[in-house]
Amino acid sequence: MRIEQSEFHDHLLRGLTHKMNNILSLFHGYLGLLMDDKKLDPETVAGLVRIRDGATAASRLMDRTKALSTPSSVWRQIAPDDFLRALVPACNGYAAHGVQIQFSCEAGLPYFWVDASGLRIALKEIVKNACEASPADGIVQIAIKRYARPVRTQGRCSISSPIGWMSISVTDFGKGIPADLNSKIFQPFFTTKNKRDSLGLGLSVALGLAQRLGGTIRIQSRPGKTTVRLLLPARARSVEPAAKIAA
Repeated sequence: MRIEQSEFHDHLLRGLTHKMNNILSLFHGYLGLLMDDKKLDPETVAGLVRIRDGATAASRLMDRTKALSTPSSVWRQIAPDDFLRALVPACNGYAAHGVQIQFSCEAGLPYFWVDASGLRIALKEIVKNACEASPADGIVQIAIKRYARPVRTQGRCSISSPIGWMSISVTDFGKGIPADLNSKIFQPFFTTKNKRDSLGLGLSVALGLAQRLGGTIRIQSRPGKTTVRLLLPARARSVEPAAKIAA
């Protein structure tokens, strides 16, 4: 019954976001025609700009909401260093105001057995948050390592008897997360950013995807350093050779 309800909710969510995106596309089209009118007075143009910005924010919200539904998943065996290497261009695209992203991968790691698309989305959400939290000309570190401690998750493990766990950590050196907000950071639409286009969905989306992959997310934060650690089950076969990934 829970699986049927989950599939129904996912189907409903995908349908709603698709319909809303169609409406917003039509809205953008007519709004563009109106703004092309050179006879409009400045006050009307300013009003149309505000409407356009609101519609753009709504479109972004629909795109992010899609990630809350179950993606079309293809589970396969992935070498951690190969996964990280393929992720470099996308992650570098999130770097702003001179933020440098550094990548590293421990040697001889086991394989992931994951939905690569879901893992990419989850990690990109975390990296985006880290880049936004970083100071100008700061550094964000992404590292894949073994994780030796026991892991308790709320998701269904993708491997019946995992040999262990691996950590994909994302570290920034920004202001850190205030202790009184730790219980809220995974809540949908909660954000500490003052940006108008900040939706507060990044970490909630990442956690939901991590749990679907059989893993979880843990956060350690203090003033000057925050590490978001995505934990995933590992398969037995090791990767040879694994090496440090160049930024």
